[in-house]
Amino acid sequence: MQTEDSRALVLDYMRAQERGDGERMLEILADDVCWTPPASVGLGAPRGSQNVLQAMAEAGPRFFDLASMKSDVLWIAADGDKVIVRIHMEAKAASGRDYSNEYVWVYQCADGKIVDIEEHTDSRRFTEIVLD
Repeated sequence: MQTEDSRALVLDYMRAQERGDGERMLEILADDVCWTPPASVGLGAPRGSQNVLQAMAEAGPRFFDLASMKSDVLWIAADGDKVIVRIHMEAKAASGRDYSNEYVWVYQCADGKIVDIEEHTDSRRFTEIVLD
């Protein structure tokens, strides 16, 4: 895919995610998409659009008070079929502790779909605040 097409696709996905528009997210994700969150989260690497969305939907409230969650995109870089998004996120952990961390999401696109999603964060910070 061309750089601007990949960038537009990922931005469309992120807007759908923000709105909670699962139908649109499914349209954007490839049927065999893989999401690889940090290993410390303990979710494995779900594969398949339905499985990925279900795992994401279950992970959010498991770890955070979703009503308190605030994410800000710090920057986006795109090159061909790859898009990298750096995000700052703040929320109350499900335990009630204040959480603040930065995330890097790496998306790979092909044929008008997102085919791979990698999630990177300071997993030690996540573990200390959210899991402990």
